[in-house]
Amino acid sequence: MQKIKKIRVGVFYGGISPEHDVSLVSASGILSQIDRTKFSVKEFWINRKGKIFTGSSVLKKAKVGGYGLRLADLSKLCKQIDVAFPVLHGQGGEDGTIQGMFEMLDIPYVGCGVASSAICLDKALFNDLIEAHGIFQARYSVIDSVYQTRLERESLIKEIQKSFSFPVFVKPARAGSSVGISKVKEKKNLKRAIIGAIRVDSKVVIEESIENCMEIEVAVMGSSAGTIKASVPGRVIPGAEFYDYEDKYKNNKTLFEIPANISKSILCELSELAIQVYKIANCEGLARVDFFVDKQQKIYINEINTLPGFTPISMYPTLWKASGVSYKTLITKLIQLAL
Repeated sequence: MQKIKKIRVGVFYGGISPEHDVSLVSASGILSQIDRTKFSVKEFWINRKGKIFTGSSVLKKAKVGGYGLRLADLSKLCKQIDVAFPVLHGQGGEDGTIQGMFEMLDIPYVGCGVASSAICLDKALFNDLIEAHGIFQARYSVIDSVYQTRLERESLIKEIQKSFSFPVFVKPARAGSSVGISKVKEKKNLKRAIIGAIRVDSKVVIEESIENCMEIEVAVMGSSAGTIKASVPGRVIPGAEFYDYEDKYKNNKTLFEIPANISKSILCELSELAIQVYKIANCEGLARVDFFVDKQQKIYINEINTLPGFTPISMYPTLWKASGVSYKTLITKLIQLAL
C-alpha cells in the first residue's frame, strides 16, 4: 500500500510586536495538537528584530533567545513547505506584512489576506469601515501624531473632553491583546492616557465606554459564501475592570460563559452579525468578532481579530470546541481552507 504523502506545514511564530511571548504560547498549543498523521511540520521563529530562524527544537530554543538556530533561507521556502500557518499577533504578523511575503513567494497561508489583515488590525480604519456600513459601535475619535499638527491634536482633545461621555477607552490603533489600552474616567486624565498610548502607536483611538454591558465574542471560519460559519457566541466576564493584557494572560481571573446566557434571538443575531462583519472586512480563513451588548440588548461591534489567540484559554478554539469542533479538527480545517 502506497504511503500517503503528508502536507508540509510551516508554522511561524514570535514576531516584532509586544505580543511576541503570547505568540509562543499560541504556537505551543498548535504544535501539540496538529494532526501529525496528515501534516509534517517545519517551525520558523521570528525574533523581535524581524529575523526568521529555523532548525531543530525551535520553540524550546526560541524561549531562551534562539541560540543554536540558523537563519531561514526564504528563497527556498516554497520548496520546503506547502502551506504557511502564521501564529503571530499584532504588528508584523496580523497587519498584512507577513501575508504579503507569502503572497510574493506564492505560498498558501492560513488566515486573512493582506488588505483585510491591515484594515482589521487598524482600529481607526476598521471603525470607519463599520460606520460606513451603518453598524452600531461606540462613538469614537482618532488622534494621529503623524498627520495632525500639535494644534489640531490639542483642539481635538478639547472637543472630546467637551462632547464625549466619560469614561472612555484610549487604544493604540494598531496593537492587539489589549496592549497599551487604558480606561479614562475623568476628562483631566485624557491627555496623559493619549500620550501613553502614542508610545505604543502613533495613531490612537478614543472610544466612549459602553457601561454595564456584556462582552460577547464569536469565532468565524471560512473563505467563501458556502464555507463561512460562526460558533456559538460566548461571554467574557473580566476579572479586572476590563479585559486587559494582565487579565488575558497573567491573572487567570477571567470567567467564560459559553454559550452566553442571553436570549436565543440575540444569540442568533450575534452569529449573523459576526458573519456579516467578517464578509464586510473581506476576511478569509478565520477571525474572532467581538461585541458589546448593553442592558437594552442593543448590540455594538467592538473589533475583529484576524489572528486570535490559540493559547489553552483562548476564546477562538474554546468557542469552536463548544460548537462541536475539537482543537485538532479546527487546525486541520484551517489548513484545508488555506489550500
